Amino acid sequence: MSSTEDIIEALTPVNDWVWYVAFVFLVGLGLFFTYKIKFLQILKLKETSSLALSGSSEGKRTHKITSFEAFCIGLGARIGVGNIAGVASAIVLGGPGAVFWMWIFAIIGSGSSFMESTLAQIYKEKKSDGNFHGGPAYYATKGLKNRKLGVLLAFLTVITFGIGFVGVQASNASSALVGAYSFDHAEVIYGAIIAVAAAAIIFGGLKKIGKFSSKIVPIMALIWIIFAIVAICFNIGNLGNAISMIFVNAFSAPSLIGGALGTVIMSGLRRGVFSNEAGLGSVANIASTADTKHPVKQGMIQSFGVLVDTLIVCTITALVILSYGSYESIMALGLTKSQLVQAVVASTPFGEAAKYIIAGFMMVFAFTSLIGYYTMSESNIRFIKDDKKVVFAIRVLIIAVAFISCVLGADLMEIVCDTFMAAMGAVNMIAVALLSKKVYEAYKDYCDQKKNGIEEPEFHRDVLSNNEGVTEWE
Repeated sequence: MSSTEDIIEALTPVNDWVWYVAFVFLVGLGLFFTYKIKFLQILKLKETSSLALSGSSEGKRTHKITSFEAFCIGLGARIGVGNIAGVASAIVLGGPGAVFWMWIFAIIGSGSSFMESTLAQIYKEKKSDGNFHGGPAYYATKGLKNRKLGVLLAFLTVITFGIGFVGVQASNASSALVGAYSFDHAEVIYGAIIAVAAAAIIFGGLKKIGKFSSKIVPIMALIWIIFAIVAICFNIGNLGNAISMIFVNAFSAPSLIGGALGTVIMSGLRRGVFSNEAGLGSVANIASTADTKHPVKQGMIQSFGVLVDTLIVCTITALVILSYGSYESIMALGLTKSQLVQAVVASTPFGEAAKYIIAGFMMVFAFTSLIGYYTMSESNIRFIKDDKKVVFAIRVLIIAVAFISCVLGADLMEIVCDTFMAAMGAVNMIAVALLSKKVYEAYKDYCDQKKNGIEEPEFHRDVLSNNEGVTEWE
């Protein structure tokens, strides 16, 4: 057994235990938040989608991140290899029913995303680069007055996303490229390409990242959806059975995976959270960078992003896989992650071209996600120490991780990422719960202004019953 396999085997029981704890906080508190905000993510879907998709022309003459750019960076972070490789893994490990639970947890998580993103806006602060920064570390320190908890959350964010998620995205992209274009030392070459491309954007600063994401992400998501729909149409006769399998197996796992309902539910939760990141505090870091007039606006925008990621993009990918045929025939391929999607699409008239096309999507998805994770890492490093040398060091670290993970492979990076992701979610949700009153007050202020005919509500910290620690809303 290799050293990599030894590490994976040692981490597996720890990973399982941490996820049981995370389940309580991510789902339990998510349901509570959804109740308190009166199912905003569903009942106000028209408003949240309108806010998210409007304003694409904002910010062309400013150096600050606009609401639309923050939405695109957040969506770019969410729409990554999890939307292809992650969905395939969920189906293989938990059966078709895992997709149903991904939907349920996305709806719940959308409420959590509203809470954390609004909090991040309330407690954001301007740093030496002239941009706003915030997130769990900031609202834990400024809102809960607990610097130690803030530093812990900052380190967890950098480890989880700057190392774990960056490694997973890069290694999965490299794996898909190797499946399409294999040659000696291909992993090294692909790792170098990914690292160099990331460096070109990362060293351009946050505004350059915002502009890049606002142009690439909407196009990227749309092209994938169109391509996936065409692939589904080639197997249209199996579409009804594909949808049926999702609902039939939601409450009873296929015998091939042991028939355990808990496996189905946990697979849906893990892969769903990996894809949409709701409750992890990650996108809250991005939401805080937006220069907006009211914190709730960015909260609503990011809650919509969760639904786009899972209910649309992940669902489309799931239907591509499940329309191949029965679950037994899918499992008979003996593949998982992006290779499974490549094989399924290759069975259509796309033929061998499928593996090259999907490898291209994996590359772009991983790259835009990597850029989003850098944004989160920079915000948290600036929280710990707002120093140019430290920021330079984290840039180099993330670029190095992107390269090294391509050589190490996806399996090791995934279990490291998965474990820290669960820990991050549990700690973040506790902090959000303790500060939830601030969000409810901000939301009430937003709604009151809308009822009074104010088209563009503006926030002032005095509407909060306790505004101590709120520095950017005078």
